Amino acid sequence: MTTRLYYDDAYLAAFTAAVIERLTVDGHSAVRLDRSAFYPTSGGQAHDTGTLDGVAVIDVRVAEDGGVLHLLAGPLAEEAAQVSGVLDWPRRFDHMQQHSGQHLLSQAFDRLLGLETISVHFGEEICTVDLAGETLDAESLAAVERHANEVVWENRAIRAYEVADAELASIPLRRAPKVTGKIRIVEIDGYDWSACGGTHVEGTGGIGPISLLRVERSKANTSTSPGQRSRVYFVCGARAVADSRRRRQWLADAAALLDTAVEEVPALLLARQERMKEQDRLLRVMQEELLGYRAQSLLAEAERVGNLRLVARVLVDLDPAGLKSLAAGLVAKSGVVALLACGAEGKGTAIFARSADVELHAGQLLRAILPRFGGSGGGRPDFAQGGGVDGERLGELVEAARREVGEQLNG
Repeated sequence: MTTRLYYDDAYLAAFTAAVIERLTVDGHSAVRLDRSAFYPTSGGQAHDTGTLDGVAVIDVRVAEDGGVLHLLAGPLAEEAAQVSGVLDWPRRFDHMQQHSGQHLLSQAFDRLLGLETISVHFGEEICTVDLAGETLDAESLAAVERHANEVVWENRAIRAYEVADAELASIPLRRAPKVTGKIRIVEIDGYDWSACGGTHVEGTGGIGPISLLRVERSKANTSTSPGQRSRVYFVCGARAVADSRRRRQWLADAAALLDTAVEEVPALLLARQERMKEQDRLLRVMQEELLGYRAQSLLAEAERVGNLRLVARVLVDLDPAGLKSLAAGLVAKSGVVALLACGAEGKGTAIFARSADVELHAGQLLRAILPRFGGSGGGRPDFAQGGGVDGERLGELVEAARREVGEQLNG
C-alpha cells in the first residue's frame, strides 16, 4: 500500500520514494511507490502531474487494491530503485484553491439560502456546484459571493483529521459520508466540516478571491436527487484573478470600439440596441414593401397555364425568410402557383405554394421533387418548404417542378 504523503502535508512538492513495482497500464509505463505526494484522481479532484527522476507523470490513479499507480510518459531507468518525485506545484496549488473554495461555497449556500450541494465538478478552467432548488437571482448570488469572500479574508484555519464512526455524531457534517470506518474530516475552523480525502490550503486566505461567474437552471432526473437544480459556475484564487483580468480587458476593448469611457459602455450599448430595434423594424417594413413590388413584377411576367399564373424562379438574392414572404405575397392573389428557390453556401431551399382557389397539393409536389436533388421537406396542400438541396441544381429543380405542375394542371 502506498503511503499518501499529502495527507500529512499538502504543501509537500518534492519527495523521494522506493519503487516497489513496475508495470504497464493502458500502454504506458507505470510504477507503484512505497510512498507518494502525487494525488490520484478521486473525489472529483483531478490528479497531480510532475516528474519521477525527470520522467513526466501523466496520470495518477487508485488501483483496485487501494495502491497508487503513477503512469509515465516513458520508462524509468532499469536500475532505479529509489526515485525523486517533483510535483507540478502550480497545478496542485490551483486544485487546492478550487477544492477548498468549493467547501466554503457549499457551506455559504447552505447557511445563507438553505441550499444543499448535490454534486460538484472541478474543471480545468471553471468549476461548478449543483444546488437543490430553483435558479438563484442575482441578488442572492451576490450575497453568497460577498459572504464567502469575507470568510476568505478572515483566514480561518483549514485542517484535516481522522475520526471513528462513533465520533461522527459530535461533528456537524454538512453531508453524511459515503464510507465507514476511519473518516477523514476537512474542517474550516468553526465554519464547515466535510468528509473529504482531497488536498486543501492551510487557511481560507490561501483560497484567494472567490468569483461566482453565472448560474443556470438544470433538471435532475435521478432517483437520488429529483427536481430542479441550480448550477453555479465559479473560480477561485489565481483563476479568479485571471478571469477578472480578462473581463477588464474585454470591457476596455468594448469601450475603445465604442469610443467611450468604460463606465459609459452599458448605457451606450443600451441606447444603440434601442436604435437597432427601431432600424430593424423600419427595415422589415421596407423589405415587405419591396417584396410586394417584386411580387407584382413576377406576376406580370408569370407563365400562363390555362387561366392560372405560374411563377417558377430561382432568387439567389433572397434568404429563406424572404422567399417565404414573397411566396405568401404571390399566392395571396387568386389563380397563382409559386415554385421558388434560393441558395447559400452550396445548399438551397425550395418553397412551393398555391392560391386558395387552385387545385394542387404543394406538399405532395415538394416531397416528389426534392429527393431527386438531395433535399427533403413537406408541408400543407397550399404551402410546402424543404431544404438540403444541392445549390448547383436549383434551376433544374424549379424546372422539374414547373413541368410537373404544367402536366397536372393541363391534365
